Amino acid sequence: MTTLITEADRRPAVSTRSERSKRTQEVESGALLQGEAILQFERTPGRVDVEVEDLASLFDWDASPVYPHTVPMLNSSVAKFMVETVRQDRRSADIEVKVTFRESPLRPEQEVGTRAKMTSFFANEVEKAALEQQVNRIEALGSLRYALPVLVVAGLVAGLFASPSTLRVPDYLATLVYLVVVVVVWVMVWDPVEKLVFDSFFIRLRIRALQKLVAAKVVFAYEPGPSTPVGPEPIEHSPLESVRDLLGG
Repeated sequence: MTTLITEADRRPAVSTRSERSKRTQEVESGALLQGEAILQFERTPGRVDVEVEDLASLFDWDASPVYPHTVPMLNSSVAKFMVETVRQDRRSADIEVKVTFRESPLRPEQEVGTRAKMTSFFANEVEKAALEQQVNRIEALGSLRYALPVLVVAGLVAGLFASPSTLRVPDYLATLVYLVVVVVVWVMVWDPVEKLVFDSFFIRLRIRALQKLVAAKVVFAYEPGPSTPVGPEPIEHSPLESVRDLLGG
């Protein structure tokens, strides 16, 4: 599967082979803006391929690092694609990440530094996801603590109205009270169940994917991309010439 992302919208879009050919024709014909950075993503079992213009496109140098990061972070589109790809490919125990640069190859010292930054980025993401998991568990148990008394009261009320003849209330009123009790129980139970079961499960999947990326083998390659020709600059006409052309046409 191949994904092309431009810096213009930063939104990933899956493309087929024909769309890739069309994209290449646009680049060669100058249809794309000059200097527009293109991110190309490909995924295969056990491997993630990322193609960028240069080293500046791989990291987000303009944005300020957020906790727990202290250095420029990995490009958000690149990071999201890697994590989602590894989450999808659960059967592969080992992951290989290949980063291809179009503009110029990396020097050996740049490869070492870039590899270390990528590993550090995903290690920090593991730390952040682990903290999120702890907070999620604390909030779930807190919600459950407040839900238990309500569940006990709701059970007592449901038991009283289970037999309408005992309280001498109409059947429709007993049914209404029963429905209200069901809704209250559902509302009080849903939040802790969602956090303990569903949210916790997805956080664990993300942590496993990040841990695989921390231990992943990262290789770098260089493949020059098609150059973008610069078209002729538009000719500016004076107001007098524009009026003359309008009358003459």
